[in-house]
Amino acid sequence: MALFSEMKSTWSRTRRLASTSYGVLKRDRFLMAFPALTLAAVAVICLVTWAAVWIATGGLSAATVDDPGTWATEPMLWIGLLVSVLLCTFVSVFFTAALTYGAWERLQGGTPTFEGCMAAAKARLHVIVPWAILAGLVGVVIELLYRLPRFFRHMEQAGRHIPVVGQFAALGAMIVALVLEYIWYFVTYLVVPVLVVEETGPVASCKRSFGLFRKTWGKSLIAQVGFELISFLLFLPGLVLAALIVAVGLGSPVALILGIVVGVAWLLTVIVAMSAIVGIFKMALYLYATTGEVPGEFAGTDLENAFTNKAARKAEREARKPRKDLRAEAAR
Repeated sequence: MALFSEMKSTWSRTRRLASTSYGVLKRDRFLMAFPALTLAAVAVICLVTWAAVWIATGGLSAATVDDPGTWATEPMLWIGLLVSVLLCTFVSVFFTAALTYGAWERLQGGTPTFEGCMAAAKARLHVIVPWAILAGLVGVVIELLYRLPRFFRHMEQAGRHIPVVGQFAALGAMIVALVLEYIWYFVTYLVVPVLVVEETGPVASCKRSFGLFRKTWGKSLIAQVGFELISFLLFLPGLVLAALIVAVGLGSPVALILGIVVGVAWLLTVIVAMSAIVGIFKMALYLYATTGEVPGEFAGTDLENAFTNKAARKAEREARKPRKDLRAEAAR
């Protein structure tokens, strides 16, 4: 029962935080433009990059990266993979920084504008670019570790014997990639607010982000999972609507296309809205972690307990209490 009560409390807290973040977003709806621009830019970058690779290599595509007999000897595929990842990482960090700056200005009592957010992101290119390069390279390494089992499978299919040690190594690489991905996520959880506010270099920002995250750490980290669950629940009505359109159309091509369009549009809307909401929440959490004060918009949302378990909260309360010996000394 205690576990169920804790989960219920966490879910209620997450809903309050999401609702408050959405309330901030309603005042500055243009903030949703930044996640939308990220999606559009990533799509264009991938299309252009791999079209260039396809032309330069005489017909090779992104799918060929799974074929070790080709990608291991074709430098253009490596170049295409690296360029696309770095550019996609850059646009993602750039537009997220613009969103984060807008949230920062609003939570500080200002009135953000689209032009002001873009100008602020441009003014921070000196920290955004190095961070995007570091994050992109880490992403490439993790992706290659994930692909290692496929590499060995393709080699076996090509008739090349793979020792048992190599097979276990491939499985181990995939596990390492999964662990590294989650560690990297935690370490960099607040890195964009750090880049925007403190404008430090990539390594310093990474250390600062992890330090702030540790201050707000606890088993109630499930609150972040709550945002993912909210996204899923918001997407369900669109999925049902798309399915109804297809069902009513009796599977006709027009109904099928319309259902797909509605489903994809709904999904993109949810992704854009939730990305903006999470960006606002991270800035609020950053402000609390650095100042110890909850931003006015988040008063009453229990933000200070968003990522802290009961034991940590009790220890924090005890630490804030003046000790008896200090009180006695003050009395003398």
